[in-house]
Amino acid sequence: MLKEVQKRDELRTIIICLNQPQSFLMDFYGKNGIDMNRVFFVDAITKYATGSAPKNIENCLFVSRPGDLTSMSIAVTSVINKFKNDKIIIFLDSVNALLIHTNSVNLTKFIHFIISKLRVLNISGIFLAVEKGLDPILLNQIMLFADEMVEFPDGSQQ
Repeated sequence: MLKEVQKRDELRTIIICLNQPQSFLMDFYGKNGIDMNRVFFVDAITKYATGSAPKNIENCLFVSRPGDLTSMSIAVTSVINKFKNDKIIIFLDSVNALLIHTNSVNLTKFIHFIISKLRVLNISGIFLAVEKGLDPILLNQIMLFADEMVEFPDGSQQ
């Protein structure tokens, strides 16, 4: 998906890491032809998993834990401000991972906040979610905020 996004425009991609740490994603994306000069990470995994963040990482802000939605919001705002002259897209991986660390009420408020902020700033966002892993009420609330929902086949059908 990220490769397709980079084909369309000179977009700066801000990836909110909730499933995999920045170091893993940077290596994976680099090996798969993603221009890492156009990617910035907000990593909520590394400090949570290891207790500290690596030093001198230029393309990443580290948040203490995935459930710290306030720090995550501040970090995303900071990165958006850093690249305010660029075309930006936010990529959140994933809503399901956030649900592990926070309740659905707080998650709904956070998603609403981020989507509202993106709309005001005319920034696009992609929020990954596995439908089967979400409460139908939460999914309906998130769909109310989103402009569009894109479904991908689960791979079980050939």
